[in-house]
Amino acid sequence: MSKNQALAEVKAFENEFCEKEKEILILTNDGNGGRARAGKEIMWQASAYFLAYVDVAANELRQGDGRVTWLLSDEECKGQAIGYPYNFSKGTVYRLKVRELIDKNVPQGRIPAYTNRFMMVEILEKDVPNDDLQAVLTEYRKPVIISDKDLGEFELNKDYNYFEGEINWLGESVGTSLEVDSDDEASWTQAFNALRCLFEQQAVKDSEFRAFAAAKLVKSANDWREDDDCSEITPEITAQDFISRIKLVSLTVTCDKEYVAFYDDGDMFGRHSITVYGSVEGGIKSAQIEG
Repeated sequence: MSKNQALAEVKAFENEFCEKEKEILILTNDGNGGRARAGKEIMWQASAYFLAYVDVAANELRQGDGRVTWLLSDEECKGQAIGYPYNFSKGTVYRLKVRELIDKNVPQGRIPAYTNRFMMVEILEKDVPNDDLQAVLTEYRKPVIISDKDLGEFELNKDYNYFEGEINWLGESVGTSLEVDSDDEASWTQAFNALRCLFEQQAVKDSEFRAFAAAKLVKSANDWREDDDCSEITPEITAQDFISRIKLVSLTVTCDKEYVAFYDDGDMFGRHSITVYGSVEGGIKSAQIEG
C-alpha cells in the first residue's frame, strides 16, 4: 500500500465533513453494514446504517435512512468482522461523537440517504434509552406482508429493499424477490405488476428463457465437457439436451420491470448458475454463467 496515497485518501475523506464534532443518537437497523471502495482507491469506506437519529444539542428527532462511516486499510480489514472496529449491534440506540457532512446535495445516481451520513469519531454510550427512537424501532419491526391469490405471500425486507416469497412456476416452488424502494409503495405495485406479467405467461417465458440460454451457452457447455476427464464417454450436449437439463430455481424482478432468472446448470458448468437477464417490455437481453 502506498502510504502517501492512503494519507491523501484519508485527508480527502475527512475534508467532506465539518471540523466541529457533535453528538447524536442513532438507531441502527437490522442490517450488517458494509464496506466499499471505488476505482483505484486503496482505503475501504466502512459504514453502519441507521433508521433515524437525534441531534443531541437540538433535541430533535430526524427520521430517514442514513449511515455513519469511517475508513479502513486492507490490513485493518483482514480477518475482521464487517463492522470493525465499532461492531454496532442491530436495532440499538447509540450516543456517538461524529462530524457532519458538509455538502448535502444529492449527486446524480445517488439516493437521498447518501447525504444523510456522518463521519465516526467515537462511541460514547450504547443502549441509550430514548422513547422516540424506540417508537421508530417498533414500527420498523412490524412485518409488511402482501398476499396475492395468484402469486402468493411476500414479506418486505426493509433493510435491503426487496419483497421475498415463492411462486408456483410450472408446478415447482421458485424463490422470488422483488426489488423495490421500501418507502415508495408505487414501486411495490410496479414490481408486482412486472412479476404478474411473467407469471401469467410462465410456460411461454420459460421456453424462451431456456431456448435463449441454450443458443448462447451450449458451445460453452461442450467446452466444459471436453475439459472433463470423462468427456470421451459423455455424449456431446445438444441444444435440446441443454434445454431439458436446466431448471429455474429463483427469479428476481425489479420495480423497473427488469428480471433475472436463475437456472440450475444441470451439472454442465460445475454447479454454477445460468442467469437470463431481460425486461418485461424489452425481452431477453443476455444469458451467462455465474457463481
